[in-house]
Amino acid sequence: MHCDLLISDKGPEIYLNDQRLLVPDLVIPRIGSSVTEYGTAVVHHFEQMKIPVLNSSRGILDSRDKYKCLQILSKNGIPVPASYYSYDLNYAHKIVNSKLGYPFILKVLEGTQGKGVYLVHDEIEAEKLFNHFYRKSIRILLQEFISEFSGKDIRVIVVGNKIVASMMRVAEEGNFRANIHQGGKGENITLSEKEKDIAIRSCQILGLKFAGVDILRSVNGPMVLEVNSSPGLEGIETTTKVSIGTEVFNEALKMIE
Repeated sequence: MHCDLLISDKGPEIYLNDQRLLVPDLVIPRIGSSVTEYGTAVVHHFEQMKIPVLNSSRGILDSRDKYKCLQILSKNGIPVPASYYSYDLNYAHKIVNSKLGYPFILKVLEGTQGKGVYLVHDEIEAEKLFNHFYRKSIRILLQEFISEFSGKDIRVIVVGNKIVASMMRVAEEGNFRANIHQGGKGENITLSEKEKDIAIRSCQILGLKFAGVDILRSVNGPMVLEVNSSPGLEGIETTTKVSIGTEVFNEALKMIE
């Protein structure tokens, strides 16, 4: 966020503290959700300078927008939960009743670490939340609640074209969100072949060489919930004892060998 971008007749340049930035050998982007727009502009600037970037600016943007990510994955045959997105939410109640049912999940489209995720139990609660987010012009996504896997999800870390770590995240008592940052705990898990396949293919489809893929186990089989291009590492490294940072660095080095 301290990088200043310049386009001139010399081509794209990046400045830091009024000094031209030394050109790096490669870039490993780690961008928080609150700075997506500027952060991806910086990554794109590096790309225009022909510098190898582990996760492309396009891949980051496509994965960061939860609904767009689901659109892309679903189009390419990846199973995802039934999801609804509307500009004005005028017909949201009807869609919930006919397609999603109560309870359902409401998500802020660019939330992260379990923030901006709500379990909506009835029409009164839904109306209150719809009005709140509509007044604030905050985009939201409505999604079916997979009750058979409530309070749990599977985090899979993909680096390159292989899975380097995975864990089951289990929510603390009374919380439906399994994120470690929301008090959840990690447990070791063995993935099915289907789960391995959709995790790797999701990253390939989005053009990400490093990502965390969140999977739910439903009665209809595994579903991809979302893909995180800047996944947290502390929780899963603690659970699995895998040095994911080392795996990421080694994968990045292949880009300049």
